[in-house]
Amino acid sequence: MSTKFMLNARQKRMWPILILGAFFEGFDDTVINIALPYIVQDYGISPQMSGYALSIIAVGTMVAFFVSRMADMIGRRQVFLTSVYLYSVCSLLTAFAPNIEVFIFLQFAARIFLIGCWSVGYVILCEEFSTEHRGSAVGRFQLTAVFGALFIGILLPVITKLGLSWRVLYVVGAIPMIPVFLLRKRLPETEAFLRMQEEKKRGNKLPKGDFFGPWKSPYIKYTVVMSIVWVFLYFGIKGTLNFFTLRAVNELNWTPNMVSIGLLTQTVTGILIIALNGKLMDRIGRKRAAAIIITVGCIFSVFVFTLHHFYAVLICSMIASGFVNSFLIVGSTLTNELFPTEIRAGAMAWTNNIVGRLGQILVPTVVSTLALSLGLGNAVALAVSLPLISLILILVFIQETGKRSINKPLEHKGITENG
Repeated sequence: MSTKFMLNARQKRMWPILILGAFFEGFDDTVINIALPYIVQDYGISPQMSGYALSIIAVGTMVAFFVSRMADMIGRRQVFLTSVYLYSVCSLLTAFAPNIEVFIFLQFAARIFLIGCWSVGYVILCEEFSTEHRGSAVGRFQLTAVFGALFIGILLPVITKLGLSWRVLYVVGAIPMIPVFLLRKRLPETEAFLRMQEEKKRGNKLPKGDFFGPWKSPYIKYTVVMSIVWVFLYFGIKGTLNFFTLRAVNELNWTPNMVSIGLLTQTVTGILIIALNGKLMDRIGRKRAAAIIITVGCIFSVFVFTLHHFYAVLICSMIASGFVNSFLIVGSTLTNELFPTEIRAGAMAWTNNIVGRLGQILVPTVVSTLALSLGLGNAVALAVSLPLISLILILVFIQETGKRSINKPLEHKGITENG
């Protein structure tokens, strides 16, 4: 029977800086999706061109591999803090981008550090929390990022009412640079990483966290499967997030106030759903929870992009938002629990940043192209149903990881952490 989720003294010290990074990672990552119709209008580009721009920007999530992988070499703490500083700078500069080309370049760079912060943050949580509370901790981390999106929903009607530009949102996105710098000493290096470093100093032979470590026996199976899982999860995640506002404004003729209502209700409901799904991962196991989360998320996401009545779309988007954001909890928890400390950050970088983010890169271009013949709503509906492929792979090829310590060997067909 699991104990109540509570932070110990060490976790209490690090928690504020982790959630600050998560809050503004969620804020900065969401701004482009919310502001997209207004960015399109300001720069005078077509909706199809905006899809291609999103794909180019998303390539930065693959380059983030090199940032995430550095956490296995120089430590989780340094990479997390540096990523927060740099995505804040990129956000500030984006506010002054004179044209779409400069905007794309700055947001490309921002994606590198946003994802660096996000992926290393998950590694820190998975190494600092016990198995019975890891799902809850990861859920709360993701929940904080959703609060970042909620903040945009609150700001959007204020900005439009005052006649201010979408650029103000990117100025706000630069804020975390200051408090994170002031609180940086509260974030220690993870104990798992320090133990690994201590073992190296003692001359004990450890598996090397080399570049291709996750692709070597006995972990190659999990690397391949989780890479494909991430690809299709991102079709659901980014398909829903990238195109909701664009369809609401261009196809359904929603006003800024209607968009704001949609964002706020989605986020408030999403907060409750994500919190429950984090606990669900701990209560019934990773695989059973994944089956519920992915199935519900896909069904209601399809409804969001095929229905037309305001209240029908609104209610479905409220449910879809929470479950689709929970896809990240499923993918991140499984990935971090399947790999040992010395290659954990590298495995997350390979499966998520290098291969998995192909889904994020492809979905804007695929949707924009299909929309020419199917219409935007139908094109997105097709894309957001693809995470069901991820669910099949999880159920068939991935073992249940919820019953083991993250520092203990895998027990599956002779696989151990030392190979």
